[in-house]
Amino acid sequence: SGQGSHGFHVADVDGDSCDELVYGSACIDNDGKPMWNTGKGHPDCEYVADVDPDRPGLEVFYGIERASKKGAVCLVDARTGQVIWENPEPTKHVHGQGLCADIDPDHPGMECYAKERDSDASWLYSSKGERLSDKPMGGTSPRAVWWDDTPQKSLIIGSRISKYKGNTLGQIEGNVVCIADCLGDWREEIITCVPGELRMYTTTIPATTRKPCLLEDRQYRLGVAVETMGYFYPPQLGLSGSEK
Repeated sequence: SGQGSHGFHVADVDGDSCDELVYGSACIDNDGKPMWNTGKGHPDCEYVADVDPDRPGLEVFYGIERASKKGAVCLVDARTGQVIWENPEPTKHVHGQGLCADIDPDHPGMECYAKERDSDASWLYSSKGERLSDKPMGGTSPRAVWWDDTPQKSLIIGSRISKYKGNTLGQIEGNVVCIADCLGDWREEIITCVPGELRMYTTTIPATTRKPCLLEDRQYRLGVAVETMGYFYPPQLGLSGSEK
């Protein structure tokens, strides 16, 4: 008890071709039995993805809400729940959805970001657990989206779409309610809600690289479905869709 979250993630974490449920700091096998439990408590921030391309299988990135002496910001093995790396500092209230995406071309794999609710204490880690920054990055819940023609995602911070440490690529209006590859060109559309309407924003940058539609990846497709409930988390590719 006490390990749940504001939603769940669906992924084949053990490679048996069946889906498991990562629900907060615990994982439930496809037969309904517990697989593992980190015991760290309730996370606000939770992503299941191929964070570190050098490790086999998937990983789970967490930002644990409750006060902790250490380890509230951590990466664990999605198959076993074992901690791969974690922050050494005490935390009071890591809040919001954080971010987990490949935004920095200088480091392999995905970058992982989390932030305290009531202070500027922030953590941006590489997939290997190297702390890249301690500065806030657009509050507690910046979004990431495949927008241009590079392997790295772009950031959505407020109404601005931009590259990490880079130029502005576009502007949007409204609250982001869905991010998905709706048009099938492996880049993602941004669906927002404004009074009286839904809007879909798409990139105007041509793609020079051909890739399958992201929705062909099962974990990604289920992630799009999960966007409609609980906390908002952009969908993540499974191993079949990642470039391992």
